[in-house]
Amino acid sequence: ITDLGFPHISTNGGATWRQAYLNIADQNSMNLPTPKGKSYRGIGLENTSCWWLEWSDTNNIFGCYSDIRGTRTTDGGNYWSFNYTGHSYNTMYYAVKHPVSGILYGATSSVHDMYQSTYLADSRINTGTGAVLYSTNKGAAWLTLHDFVHPVIWLALDPNNQNRMYASVIHSTLGGIFVSSNIQNGSSSTWTKLTNPPRTEGHPFNIKVLNDGTLLASYSGRRNSSGVFTASSGIFISTNSGTSWIDRSSSGMYYWTKDVIVDPHDSSQNIWYGCVFSGWGGPPNGLGGLYKTTNRGINWTKINSLDRVGSCTISPVNPDELYMSTEVNGLWYSSNINSVSPSFTQVQGYN
Repeated sequence: ITDLGFPHISTNGGATWRQAYLNIADQNSMNLPTPKGKSYRGIGLENTSCWWLEWSDTNNIFGCYSDIRGTRTTDGGNYWSFNYTGHSYNTMYYAVKHPVSGILYGATSSVHDMYQSTYLADSRINTGTGAVLYSTNKGAAWLTLHDFVHPVIWLALDPNNQNRMYASVIHSTLGGIFVSSNIQNGSSSTWTKLTNPPRTEGHPFNIKVLNDGTLLASYSGRRNSSGVFTASSGIFISTNSGTSWIDRSSSGMYYWTKDVIVDPHDSSQNIWYGCVFSGWGGPPNGLGGLYKTTNRGINWTKINSLDRVGSCTISPVNPDELYMSTEVNGLWYSSNINSVSPSFTQVQGYN
């Protein structure tokens, strides 16, 4: 029998039941209190979205989830638990480790499934809450760095200033990208909202800080009160610390852009990949795919046309190797991403 969270199984006609989502050796005894904070081995059946994994070190990893908030491992991913404190929001979307202090920072929200098809309307998002949390002990305990009162979905540390961080905060009129230049002050840190990029309506997603100080951001999809997609999405840059923004979107990005990825092997940071979903209702139709630019978004080429591309990642050791995720078409792989017309094959077994 299954419900919204868990499958259970009976092998004796319903006289007794047991869980069917963990390694059977890790399950607890019947009719006894369940121990708090215990670690378990899953079987890959966490029935929700895992948004991000952040390593504090080889053994300590924090998983960012919808609905179940997050999970923590202290043995390199063999066993996972809810053995942490201070994070009670529905979702942690993203976490980042400070390269100097080792502090973990997490973007949290009371609203799950952000920028999926059911969470594009302002009415589904504006009532949400969220904050930036931080942990000084590898995710065992979380404290509030700043309560934004609205959902937070992304964070970016500035490679040129170890005390500066940016946050993507979601609200149709009050949302946007915020910056703090004194995160070393913890809960006393102060935050300022940057100007809004052109066309956008409060649905920021990725924010990246390039080595030369350029800010790179993606804004994701929005549907109005009639359910119609608005041209509020895309990829934008600022070369003056967020005082003003330049629209670097391909026209295919106007309605439902997801991640923007900077090629880690390009020292100039001119090569980016834009990940786009197709919408519906006319203009947003058929725009999904993977877009590539070699000149910081002045020109884009659509190198893959799968309907809904969520993200991609390039191998840290092989500059020609890329993996690309889609909503319903599985995981895809390219071994020649730097070719003029790269080829993609579906990763078998990861449908």
